[in-house]
Amino acid sequence: DHIQNSIVGSVEQRGISGGQRKRVNIGLELAAQPTVLFLDEPTSGLDATSSLSVTLSLKKMCQLGMTSVMVIHQPRYSLFTLFDQVLLLGKGGRTAYLGCSSGAKTYFEDLGFKMPENDNPADWFMDVLSGEVQNASVPDFKPDMLFDMWNAREVGPGETCNADFDDSGRSISAFEDRSVLARQLEDEWDKVDRNKDGMMDSNELTWLLGECSTLKPSPEVVARLMERMAGKDAVSVTKREFLEYLCSLSDDVAKDPTFAKFDKRGTLGPHSRTFMLSGSDDNMSEETSEDSEDTARSDLEFGRRDTGPLDPLKGLTRDTPGFFQQLHTLMLRRIIQWWRMNQQRSLFAVALVLGGVILAVLDRFLIKTPRWSGMSLLNLHTCLALLMAIFCLQVFGNDQPVFWRESASGINVFAYFQARLAVNGFDVVLLTCLFTATYFAIRQPHVRFWMFGVPFLLTAFVASGWGYFVSTVVPPKHGPFIVSLVVFITCGLLGNPSNLADFLQGGPTEFVVSAISITRWSVQMGWVCVYDTLQPKPEGMRDQAVLSMEKDVFFKRDLGMSYQWAPVIPLLAMGFVLRIASFLGLRFTNLDKKV
Repeated sequence: DHIQNSIVGSVEQRGISGGQRKRVNIGLELAAQPTVLFLDEPTSGLDATSSLSVTLSLKKMCQLGMTSVMVIHQPRYSLFTLFDQVLLLGKGGRTAYLGCSSGAKTYFEDLGFKMPENDNPADWFMDVLSGEVQNASVPDFKPDMLFDMWNAREVGPGETCNADFDDSGRSISAFEDRSVLARQLEDEWDKVDRNKDGMMDSNELTWLLGECSTLKPSPEVVARLMERMAGKDAVSVTKREFLEYLCSLSDDVAKDPTFAKFDKRGTLGPHSRTFMLSGSDDNMSEETSEDSEDTARSDLEFGRRDTGPLDPLKGLTRDTPGFFQQLHTLMLRRIIQWWRMNQQRSLFAVALVLGGVILAVLDRFLIKTPRWSGMSLLNLHTCLALLMAIFCLQVFGNDQPVFWRESASGINVFAYFQARLAVNGFDVVLLTCLFTATYFAIRQPHVRFWMFGVPFLLTAFVASGWGYFVSTVVPPKHGPFIVSLVVFITCGLLGNPSNLADFLQGGPTEFVVSAISITRWSVQMGWVCVYDTLQPKPEGMRDQAVLSMEKDVFFKRDLGMSYQWAPVIPLLAMGFVLRIASFLGLRFTNLDKKV
């Protein structure tokens, strides 16, 4: 629990330890409830006890019907014998032994190899395969001979291992199972016993259940658990009662005082499970005699029970949650990830603020650009589009391997897409407003802020769509270069007012420019707003010529609306089309990796 909600980490950022990271990897795969699980050295980086604990958990999953195939090196022998089948490979990847784990030692001893006393058999097998162990029966023994020895062995019909051994691994002993669980529970007792009196009262149990769930348990539930652990009318639970009860939950029936009478009758055995179909244990009467009449009456008052053999495959069928349930879960996960990205978000915020400050200082104090200048707005919108497109590359580019695995396991791609867009949309609005406000405060364009800011929001809306789309169809390492090229062409080149005079002559050229250029529309929207407010009348010949050219460009197409608000339609259309393309790219690209 002490590493819960911790960052896993990467090469650049330190996180949890290597052993903990290995267990996280296994847990991620088990969360998908696979029927076959392949593991490459799952115990590497773990100590012997943790390795055994992980393998015991995988063994239990196998008993429920899941098949585990793993590569493992230097296991302890008690771990080695848990495997049902083992394949020992010699040099060149050829088979030296294939069969039950408990038969490997006898097989090699029958070939004439002598294992030193107190050696770990699993390590000794590796020495034999490497040719480090001499064979008393074959003086000129070489490791390659193991392959011929295996092919020449005498095997009965249908046998896969030595006939003296069952074709299965050692079962998990009750001692191993309980000892691992008891050790972990004992380590957590200090957290449960908050007042350090050696007892757990109802308040501490309420806190414990609240930590394990998102709901606070009712007093009735707490009292019921106290009764199960310590008996009727119990007000506190000792450490021993706590450990015994929770350890017994690994059995088919919990060993608690309430069910003790049924265990004595033999009604609940180790290979059966009781299904409560009706009634409540609140109605259970005290047992007054052991005769059959009282037994039948007690059973009826307790609730009808159907006791049958355990189905090892029961529960392996996975019911995939619906769209809204997945959307809720993915939204919560993305919000947590969003909070962890504060450092990255801060860097982009600083970059946007610096960009706004530099452009505002240039326009007002150094170059002294007229407030109605279209080139000034072009530079602003291009700068914003470039930074927002690069920022949005991380939305679908950073976690591609995780998404590929989850999509292969049944995740709803549209729910994943919507969750990420919704959370990132907050960043897009926040950063855009920050950039616009910084420039507006220094430049003082003498127009209303909200009217001045709307073109910036629409520019960010379209530019973020480019970032989403590129991140779904291009490898992450190429994303910044691609979006920089796209923004340079669609904003800086095609949206330049001096070039628009040649592009907006009708025909295919105007259609293409109007369909893909962001600044062709956003600059017009901002320029018309400033022009209508200021009504500029420049005195210089050069400024008069520039103003006349820009009026010809920006007062050319109104789409049946005002020149200021007509650009809203094409800009919104661009943004939605890019988001649809992003979803299609997310859904249908890299299909070979979504397995």
